Amino acid sequence: MTQDVDMADVDVAPADDLAGTVLLSADEEHVLELYDKLQELQLQVAMLRARQAYRPPHTTQATVEDVKEAQDQLLDARAAYVLRNSAVANVMAVNPILRAVHNSTHASPIERDLLPHVEERDSASVAVSKQSAELRGILDQLASTEAESLRFSRQNVELAAEVISLAQEANRAKEGDFDSPRAKQERESLERDLKRSRQKWKIIKGTASAIVAGSGVDWVRDPELREVVLDPE
Repeated sequence: MTQDVDMADVDVAPADDLAGTVLLSADEEHVLELYDKLQELQLQVAMLRARQAYRPPHTTQATVEDVKEAQDQLLDARAAYVLRNSAVANVMAVNPILRAVHNSTHASPIERDLLPHVEERDSASVAVSKQSAELRGILDQLASTEAESLRFSRQNVELAAEVISLAQEANRAKEGDFDSPRAKQERESLERDLKRSRQKWKIIKGTASAIVAGSGVDWVRDPELREVVLDPE
């Protein structure tokens, strides 16, 4: 005896969802759960051993050197832990990926299902690499622009100083007008302009130096960029 089933009541997953989902058997899911549990237990055991091996310092209060040493040890331990887990995961993933990519006759269904995900991962890696190269080019252009802006600002300061020097010479040439109110007013105006130019120059210099130093550009090998970062004036 058959039972009629309304097709509207049946949930059918989209084809894209089925293609992008790795179907795991109950045994495979159980193995993955056990592997995660094993990593968690190993981490807990390592923490317990570290606590047992810890010997507090003789002083009641930790010094700056003690804190720094503990931080370094923590970073070393974390790096070793992450590196080990990454190496184990990579080793375990090599054979299934190779079988999926080369369509091995010995590949299991789950290994064949890995191929779309491997291709997607490779495409993402290429895209990230391309974006990183574009970002590097933009940072290089930004550093060059900042260096050029810095050079123009320096020229403005030098020109302002030259204008003041010429004005002072002109005032000295006029024997009776050097101490006149008009000459004094002109000198004060030029000195204010020079002061503003120097302040603007220092702000631009500091900003450009910070941008170049923090951009990741190899400014040490570039004489112009090195001058931007290291030149005190």
